[in-house]
Amino acid sequence: MRITHLRMADFRNVSFAETALDAPRIFLLGANGQGKTNLLEAVGLLPALRSFRTPETALLIRHGAAAAQMACTLEHEREGTVTVQVTISSKKKSATVDGENIRQMSAYLGRFPVVAFCSDDIELLRGAPGRRRRWLDLAIAAHDPEYLDALRRYHAALTGRNLLLRQPEPSAGELSAFEKVLAPCAAAVVRARRKTLEELGRELVAACEGIGLPSAVAGLAYEPSAATEDAGGWEEIYLRQRKADTLLRTTQRGPHRDDFLFRFGAHPARDVASEGQQRGLVLGLALAQLVLVRRRTGLAPIVLADDILGELDPARKRGFWETLGDDSQVLATGTVPPESAKEWRTLRVEQGNYFTV
Repeated sequence: MRITHLRMADFRNVSFAETALDAPRIFLLGANGQGKTNLLEAVGLLPALRSFRTPETALLIRHGAAAAQMACTLEHEREGTVTVQVTISSKKKSATVDGENIRQMSAYLGRFPVVAFCSDDIELLRGAPGRRRRWLDLAIAAHDPEYLDALRRYHAALTGRNLLLRQPEPSAGELSAFEKVLAPCAAAVVRARRKTLEELGRELVAACEGIGLPSAVAGLAYEPSAATEDAGGWEEIYLRQRKADTLLRTTQRGPHRDDFLFRFGAHPARDVASEGQQRGLVLGLALAQLVLVRRRTGLAPIVLADDILGELDPARKRGFWETLGDDSQVLATGTVPPESAKEWRTLRVEQGNYFTV
C-alpha cells in the first residue's frame, strides 16, 4: 500500500497543504516546529481515525477552525486506487472511502494499516502505564473491530460503575448490572492483550537481533490487573471488590489498570538497560508490530518514522533499515538530510508548507 497524494486542511499548524507522495521513500526535511510530524500524524489517522501522538482530539484542529481534514489517494494491494478522507471535529470523527461514508468502524478497521516509529516512543519504556495501555489498544484496535467494541463497552460500563460508586449508598443491584457488562468485556480485552503481547514478544527477539541488540535478553511481560480471562472470574472479582471500591469510590481492578514491561534479561529494562539499549528495544517493538500487522492484515503497512535514528550508532541504523525491509512505503522526518539521500525523495518543510527539493 502506498500514498500517492495527500491534502490537509486546518490540521495542527497547517491551514492548507497539498503534496505528491508517490515514491517508496519520502524524507521530510526541516527545522523543528515547521510541520514535519504533522504530516505523519495526518497519515497516521488512516488505520482507526486516531492520532498516534495524543488522545486529545481538539489538539488536531487548527486554532479557530471548526474541523481538521486529511484526504489521501492510495494505491492499495486489494482495492486498487482509492481515496480516503478523514474529518476530525470537536464532537466526532468521520471517514469516507471513495466518497462513501463509513457508518460502522467494523467495515473500516484493518483496511489501511500504518505503523509509526516516534522519537518519544522511549516513554513507552520509561513512562506511566497509561501510555503503554493506549499504545497497545491502538495496536490491536487498528485491525480488530471486536477488540475495539469490547474496549468501548468496557469503558462505558466502567464510567457508569464509577459514577455509582460515588453515590452515598450505591445500589447492589445497579452495581451488579454494570458488572455483568464489564465482566465479559474485561475477559475479551485481557485475552486479546495477552495474545498480542506474546506474539510481539517473539517478534521483538528477531527484531533486536536484526538491529544488533542482544536478542536473548529482550522480552515483554504482561502485567494484568487480574490473571483471569474468564467472564465468570471477573464477576467474582468485582463482587469481592465492592466494599473496597465503595470506600475508595472507584473501580480498582480491571483492564484499565493493566500494564506491560520491557524486559532485559531477568530485570525491567528501564532499571538495567543503557540508553542505547532502551531505544533499541523500543524500535524493536515497533518493528515487531510491523510484522504482526502484516501477518494479521495481509497488507504492507505504510511506515512513519519520526526522527527516530538520531541517537543510534551507524551499525544499528543500518540494521534498522535492513530489518524494516522494502515492501512498505516509508515517510520519515529529520532536521538533516538522510545519509543515503539518493534513495529518498526529499520534501522541504517550512511553516506548514511542503516543497520538493
